[in-house]
Amino acid sequence: MSVQTERAKPTIYRSARAEQDVIERYDGLLADWPLPVEERDLETRWGRVHVLGWGPPDGPPLVLCHAASMAATSWLPNATVLADAGYRCHAIDYLGEANKSRLADRDVYPKSGTELGESYAAIMDALEIERCPVVGASAGGHVTLRLALNAPDRVKKLVLAGPMGIGPLSLASMLRMMLASLVPRPSITRRTSRWALGTAPAVTDRFGAWFTTALESVASPPRVAGPVALEEEEFRRIHVPVLLLLGTRDPLVGDPGRAAERASAMPDLRVEVLDSSHLVAVERADEVNALMAEFLRP
Repeated sequence: MSVQTERAKPTIYRSARAEQDVIERYDGLLADWPLPVEERDLETRWGRVHVLGWGPPDGPPLVLCHAASMAATSWLPNATVLADAGYRCHAIDYLGEANKSRLADRDVYPKSGTELGESYAAIMDALEIERCPVVGASAGGHVTLRLALNAPDRVKKLVLAGPMGIGPLSLASMLRMMLASLVPRPSITRRTSRWALGTAPAVTDRFGAWFTTALESVASPPRVAGPVALEEEEFRRIHVPVLLLLGTRDPLVGDPGRAAERASAMPDLRVEVLDSSHLVAVERADEVNALMAEFLRP
């Protein structure tokens, strides 16, 4: 009876078939995971949060926050290196997006940076993690910044890969993503995918189909807190070591020089710029993996 009641509630998906398409794509990516991976669900005030876990069970924890519309499975190119570094990795599916997490109420979700930071601190509580390094890509980078601001005692180090929240998202970018959500025609989602992800085979061959499925499956408007650029005073409050990874051809973050300048208010910052589009941790996985392994070394 409880399952039937849950299914009867409105969801973020356009249809039950659309949700099933997302789950099938997710499981297809998970089948390629290079080492044993555990799936678990956590109950939070916002709903059920799905988490992928891998690496040594007794290793120090590491939390990973994925890019918008990409799901926890997008850490696949980085999974082995992080486990080999000794970490027990916990990759969180962002509530309100196409993945295996599920909002309890479609219209009730973290809508501000403060609520977003609080929600991820609560997820860390559910994972029984007191303090650890956190890695975030794109919108997940915005999540990690908000977590560091709202729960500074929970974050040991930050890795930010093409993060939102460094600078303001342009109006053109917002309109482009809104159009893909409102009018999910295949021609529009394909163009949006090429624009957002770039054309590198390392990204498109593995995640292109996933990204277009996510765009086509979720009804608008998005049920996530939109990224808001931090103010200089907020950057100054982030005192943990930060590794900022930027792409030279990132249409969302924009010019890496300007992004690095804005981020320079963080007191303990290291910036690395790579020849890449937005998903730098996927497109340049080998270089990023080496940088993360060095930076995250205990």
